[in-house]
Amino acid sequence: MEKVEKIQVMARSTSSDKLLMVQGLKQKGQVVAVTGDGTNDAPALKEADIGLSMGIQGTEVAKESSDIIILDDNFASVTMVLWWGKCVYTNIQKFIRFLLTVNVAALCIDFIAAMSEGEVL
Repeated sequence: MEKVEKIQVMARSTSSDKLLMVQGLKQKGQVVAVTGDGTNDAPALKEADIGLSMGIQGTEVAKESSDIIILDDNFASVTMVLWWGKCVYTNIQKFIRFLLTVNVAALCIDFIAAMSEGEVL
Protein backbone atom coordinates (compact mmCIF):
# COMPACT_ATOMS: atom_id res chain seq x y z
CA MET A 1 0.00 0.00 0.00
CA GLU A 2 2.96 2.37 0.56
CA LYS A 3 4.13 1.93 -3.02
CA VAL A 4 0.70 2.58 -4.52
CA GLU A 5 1.00 6.35 -3.99
CA LYS A 6 4.46 6.52 -5.60
CA ILE A 7 3.63 4.67 -8.84
CA GLN A 8 2.19 6.96 -11.51
CA VAL A 9 2.34 4.87 -14.71
CA MET A 10 2.43 1.10 -15.09
CA ALA A 11 3.59 -0.44 -18.35
CA ARG A 12 4.31 -4.04 -19.35
CA SER A 13 2.67 -5.34 -16.18
CA THR A 14 0.71 -8.50 -15.57
CA SER A 15 -3.05 -8.47 -15.25
CA SER A 16 -2.88 -9.30 -11.54
CA ASP A 17 -0.52 -6.34 -10.98
CA LYS A 18 -2.99 -4.03 -12.72
CA LEU A 19 -5.87 -5.35 -10.64
CA LEU A 20 -3.92 -4.98 -7.38
CA MET A 21 -2.96 -1.42 -8.33
CA VAL A 22 -6.55 -0.48 -9.13
CA GLN A 23 -7.84 -1.97 -5.89
CA GLY A 24 -5.11 -0.26 -3.86
CA LEU A 25 -5.79 3.15 -5.39
CA LYS A 26 -9.55 2.80 -4.92
CA GLN A 27 -9.01 1.89 -1.25
CA LYS A 28 -7.08 5.14 -0.87
CA GLY A 29 -9.99 7.08 -2.41
CA GLN A 30 -8.40 7.84 -5.78
CA VAL A 31 -10.20 7.94 -9.13
CA VAL A 32 -8.66 5.24 -11.32
CA ALA A 33 -8.52 4.97 -15.12
CA VAL A 34 -7.15 1.85 -16.84
CA THR A 35 -6.41 1.15 -20.49
CA GLY A 36 -6.27 -2.33 -21.92
CA ASP A 37 -6.83 -4.36 -25.04
CA GLY A 38 -6.61 -7.99 -24.01
CA THR A 39 -8.73 -10.56 -22.26
CA ASN A 40 -6.38 -10.51 -19.28
CA ASP A 41 -7.03 -6.79 -18.78
CA ALA A 42 -10.79 -7.30 -18.29
CA PRO A 43 -10.78 -7.58 -14.46
CA ALA A 44 -8.81 -4.32 -14.07
CA LEU A 45 -11.00 -2.56 -16.65
CA LYS A 46 -14.13 -3.67 -14.80
CA GLU A 47 -12.78 -2.70 -11.36
CA ALA A 48 -11.55 0.77 -12.41
CA ASP A 49 -13.71 3.88 -12.29
CA ILE A 50 -13.01 4.50 -15.98
CA GLY A 51 -12.03 1.64 -18.27
CA LEU A 52 -10.62 2.48 -21.71
CA SER A 53 -10.24 -0.27 -24.29
CA MET A 54 -8.89 -0.23 -27.82
CA GLY A 55 -11.50 -0.67 -30.55
CA ILE A 56 -9.49 -2.17 -33.39
CA GLN A 57 -6.96 -4.43 -31.68
CA GLY A 58 -8.91 -4.96 -28.47
CA THR A 59 -10.70 -8.21 -27.71
CA GLU A 60 -14.46 -8.40 -27.23
CA VAL A 61 -14.00 -9.24 -23.55
CA ALA A 62 -12.00 -6.05 -23.00
CA LYS A 63 -14.57 -3.98 -24.92
CA GLU A 64 -17.44 -5.36 -22.84
CA SER A 65 -15.59 -4.72 -19.57
CA SER A 66 -14.63 -1.14 -20.38
CA ASP A 67 -16.63 2.08 -20.12
CA ILE A 68 -15.10 3.83 -23.14
CA ILE A 69 -13.92 2.23 -26.38
CA ILE A 70 -11.26 4.15 -28.33
CA LEU A 71 -12.25 3.43 -31.92
CA ASP A 72 -9.02 4.45 -33.66
CA ASP A 73 -6.59 2.79 -31.16
CA ASN A 74 -4.77 6.11 -30.81
CA PHE A 75 -3.98 6.97 -27.21
CA ALA A 76 -3.92 10.67 -28.14
CA SER A 77 -7.68 10.36 -28.65
CA VAL A 78 -8.02 10.01 -24.88
CA THR A 79 -7.16 13.69 -24.43
CA MET A 80 -9.91 14.65 -26.88
CA VAL A 81 -12.37 12.34 -25.10
CA LEU A 82 -11.53 13.97 -21.77
CA TRP A 83 -11.83 17.45 -23.26
CA TRP A 84 -15.23 16.73 -24.81
CA GLY A 85 -16.45 15.03 -21.65
CA LYS A 86 -15.43 18.02 -19.56
CA CYS A 87 -17.19 20.39 -21.98
CA VAL A 88 -20.39 18.34 -21.88
CA TYR A 89 -20.27 18.17 -18.08
CA THR A 90 -19.76 21.95 -17.83
CA ASN A 91 -22.63 22.62 -20.24
CA ILE A 92 -24.96 20.35 -18.26
CA GLN A 93 -24.04 22.24 -15.08
CA LYS A 94 -24.75 25.58 -16.76
CA PHE A 95 -28.09 24.33 -18.09
CA ILE A 96 -29.20 23.06 -14.67
CA ARG A 97 -28.15 26.36 -13.07
CA PHE A 98 -30.17 28.23 -15.70
CA LEU A 99 -33.25 26.05 -15.16
CA LEU A 100 -33.09 26.42 -11.39
CA THR A 101 -32.71 30.19 -11.65
CA VAL A 102 -35.64 30.55 -14.04
CA ASN A 103 -37.90 28.23 -12.03
CA VAL A 104 -37.12 29.89 -8.69
CA ALA A 105 -37.76 33.31 -10.21
CA ALA A 106 -41.08 32.10 -11.69
CA LEU A 107 -42.16 30.64 -8.34
CA CYS A 108 -41.32 33.88 -6.54
CA ILE A 109 -43.28 35.94 -9.06
CA ASP A 110 -46.26 33.56 -8.79
CA PHE A 111 -46.14 33.65 -4.99
CA ILE A 112 -45.94 37.46 -4.86
CA ALA A 113 -48.75 37.79 -7.40
CA ALA A 114 -50.95 35.38 -5.44
CA MET A 115 -50.32 37.21 -2.16
CA SER A 116 -50.94 40.65 -3.61
CA GLU A 117 -54.14 39.62 -5.38
CA GLY A 118 -55.74 38.16 -2.29
CA GLU A 119 -57.86 35.55 -4.02
CA VAL A 120 -57.01 32.59 -6.20
CA LEU A 121 -59.02 32.01 -9.36
